[in-house]
Amino acid sequence: MILAPSGGNHGGKQLRARRAVAAGFAAAILPAALALAGNPAVTGAQHSAASRACPWLDQSLPVSKRVSMLLARMTLTDKISVVTGPAASQPIPSLCYPGLNLEDGPAGAGDGLTGVTQLPAPVSLAATFNPSLAAKYGQVVGSEERAKGETVNLGPTVNIDRDPRWGRSFEAYTEDPYLNAVIADADIKGVQSQKEMSQVKHFAVYNQETNRNTAADNAIVSERALHEIYLPAFWSATQQAGASSVMCAYSTINGQDACQNQDLLSDTLDQRWAYPGFVGSDYGGTHSTVASADAGLDQEQPSPEFYGQALQTAVQNGQVAVATLNEMVSRILTEMFDFNDFNDPPAGSASATVTTAAHQAVSTAVAEAGTVLLRNSGATLPLKADGGGSVAVIGPAASASPTDAGGGSAYVTAPFSVTPLQGIQAAAGPGTTITYAQGLPTDTSLPQIPASALTSGSGGTYKLTAPETGTYILALQVRSQSATLSLDGQEILSDPATPPVSTYSAGVNLQAGQTYTLQLSGGASSATLRWATPSDLAPGIAQAVAAAKSARVAVVVVSDDTESEAADRASLNLPSAQNELISAVAAANPHTVVVVDAGAPVVMPWLNQVASVLDAWYPGESNGTALASVLFGQTDPSGHLPVTFPESLSQVPASSPSEFPGENGEVLYSEGIDVGYRYYDASNETPMFPFGYGLSYTTFRYSHLTVTPQRVRNHTSDPSPTSCDCNGQSGNLVTVSATVTNTGKVAGSDVAQLYLGDPPAAGEPPRQLKGFQKVTLQPGQSTTVRFTLNGHDLSYWDDTANGWVVPDGRYQISVGDSSALANLPLRGGFTVTRSLGARYVSVAAPSAIDVGTAGTVTATVVNDGDYGLRDVRFTLNVPSGWTVTPVGRVPSAVAPGQTVTERFRVTVPAGVQTGTASLTGRITYKPGGRGASTTGLIEASASVTAQYADPAISTSGLAAAALGNR
Repeated sequence: MILAPSGGNHGGKQLRARRAVAAGFAAAILPAALALAGNPAVTGAQHSAASRACPWLDQSLPVSKRVSMLLARMTLTDKISVVTGPAASQPIPSLCYPGLNLEDGPAGAGDGLTGVTQLPAPVSLAATFNPSLAAKYGQVVGSEERAKGETVNLGPTVNIDRDPRWGRSFEAYTEDPYLNAVIADADIKGVQSQKEMSQVKHFAVYNQETNRNTAADNAIVSERALHEIYLPAFWSATQQAGASSVMCAYSTINGQDACQNQDLLSDTLDQRWAYPGFVGSDYGGTHSTVASADAGLDQEQPSPEFYGQALQTAVQNGQVAVATLNEMVSRILTEMFDFNDFNDPPAGSASATVTTAAHQAVSTAVAEAGTVLLRNSGATLPLKADGGGSVAVIGPAASASPTDAGGGSAYVTAPFSVTPLQGIQAAAGPGTTITYAQGLPTDTSLPQIPASALTSGSGGTYKLTAPETGTYILALQVRSQSATLSLDGQEILSDPATPPVSTYSAGVNLQAGQTYTLQLSGGASSATLRWATPSDLAPGIAQAVAAAKSARVAVVVVSDDTESEAADRASLNLPSAQNELISAVAAANPHTVVVVDAGAPVVMPWLNQVASVLDAWYPGESNGTALASVLFGQTDPSGHLPVTFPESLSQVPASSPSEFPGENGEVLYSEGIDVGYRYYDASNETPMFPFGYGLSYTTFRYSHLTVTPQRVRNHTSDPSPTSCDCNGQSGNLVTVSATVTNTGKVAGSDVAQLYLGDPPAAGEPPRQLKGFQKVTLQPGQSTTVRFTLNGHDLSYWDDTANGWVVPDGRYQISVGDSSALANLPLRGGFTVTRSLGARYVSVAAPSAIDVGTAGTVTATVVNDGDYGLRDVRFTLNVPSGWTVTPVGRVPSAVAPGQTVTERFRVTVPAGVQTGTASLTGRITYKPGGRGASTTGLIEASASVTAQYADPAISTSGLAAAALGNR
């Protein structure tokens, strides 16, 4: 049934207007840039003119100097333009400002741009466990974005894949923070090696599409889970990969919108990490002017709803300090100078063809290396290319309707697409016959549900009477607005109306004569309901069964084309009647191979009926080429799962509605740090396939584990949040090595993985990935893999200490090729005998102090470590004009296990304005361990209200020091 269309945003990113650099702009800026770059073709007169017009183009000057020179010449309007989309993309010739062009690009240049490379989905990249390949992936993205005239690549997406229903799972990498950080670093470095900025996204807790960009997507998450699970990839991206910028998210985190979240932007990104880059909003993710600017948002995209004139007015009225605006602009300009965009702006155009054979080869290599062999009973794979008999290729996804990519802003328009059928046909040699049976109708070919079966009610409600018993396909086609479809109150489809798919389907079992309620919500007026009955499906499935019976091997290609930005999946089932198709084919041919093209886990009720299963993810433009290479054994399937595959939806960590997608305006992250395989291990749950799992066409043996030293005294790597050692690569404490041997008859690759188990006192999951190394070996060949563990690897986040802590006790080492104990044959460990432990301070103050009087404030420092604190200094920071006097003797040392409290007398002078101020206790010390000479810092704050004893006296507000504002 067709319903009348209506307008509306589909919920994805808005298509960016093209921003080619106009010839007039080039004529105004480029001579000046060339002159100050020292181009010999530029005359002395031109150089002099350039120096006078835009002296900040002089590359011999420090970037900070160039920024301050330009900032001094900018008007308020100029500054507002730089922090406001789309004005930020417009050149300002008088300032030689070239504009800042932003483009979606987690999987390649998006937004409908043509002549680009469609790379495999980022989840496929993560499945390679190959940082070198990730760097090449990034190089392709950065090169093509810049050649299209873009300045900033909006990617990668490094959000944790908390739940397999998340619509953007394919666009992210993994459920594991360590793998996430390693792949992200390499990807970002690859992008930025091409002079293209990378805007890592979405900071920081953004793990579902349901209710996104509304207050109802309020993630209630602990500080520990934030720092251990959701922030590590962002820390690594900003601190180690040097990402130019960060995109704040659509989500709300613990009651604060991400793009005005003080804890994330100010306290974490600015203060704790000292991040020098800029922060841009997700598109439409800004929800305030003053609060977002004060929290640390530097640029609003895509339109000036809260910045632009609103921000200019706020600055003029004193609501936003000029210094804050200057800092926002400076951060953006600093990155532009660092990337040489003033002197050498991207010169490409949106219409240019930028894909190359080399780029396409990278796409193919990632698709091959990311393919995961999940099952291979009876060595059904690899297939014989020559003289292999007949192969029946089955399924719409094999030819009629292949799925190469996920939907939404990460979708990339492919210059070509090799279907699985085409790839298999091209790879099959003489003597191998390839036949094809579609098996099922494509979703777009399904007829509308006839009036004889469907009656319309009010409010998008319909009654469907089933004419026969069996499996039906129900499909939802939308044109301009997202919509959801429920069957008897259970949501079965959510169609976000994002490219490339506009028709989504689900297989359902209905009983003849029974009437069911269908409920359309959202963009119901632009939706069409389609279907296929069991009788409609029977002929196609029968043809597929006949093809399978007559072939030596049946290859069924299935896909999930419902994964997209702006909508979460209603279930983990394959769309359409693909499960029924697989079961029918498997019953006809015991040598059935299933190939899954999907960006996230799917349930496999037919798993034990088939011989082999390959997960090819969303493989991009080279789909069939890469698949055939793996099927015929030209490429060993070396991919390993970056996410856990559950047996069913009820087994996922966030299994209750309060946890996903949330209830009553809150999404409870009650699983805490037990995300992904951590949950399955901690709960003694056995998933269908564990994280890190992947088979090969050969076999491997692990042996000769060594762990040195066996006893560790952690005294050189202070895990406090102010120490770079805690998060960096320095301070290695333990070395682990093992031997990997190819015990099979063919060459192959495996991913050696190191898992660390902390002492029980840490309260961590049983095992966590802390190292991996991909090895390729000839038959009989051995190699040694080596891993190092530093102070941060051994630490956990302590909320009380507000920092990282290394606990004493026994650490367990496990080495193998998946997170499951059955695949971790090597076990060992080491003991930390002495540790710096937790050091933290708390400040207690009266709720109010009368003006002209004094109150007592206490600062308590706790040393839970095995080392004392030397040269201890207690200070209490108060607003200007207030006075602080220590009460009693200030200790100069805090012994191991000791708690020391210092008291201060704080006086609020007469005549100050009333209001609330922040008092910050700061403790500096020498860590106390042998070889630890750096100064440590711990601090905490408390609020106190200055008030007049007589309420009748003026209470006009106190201008307290604003800690944390830029």
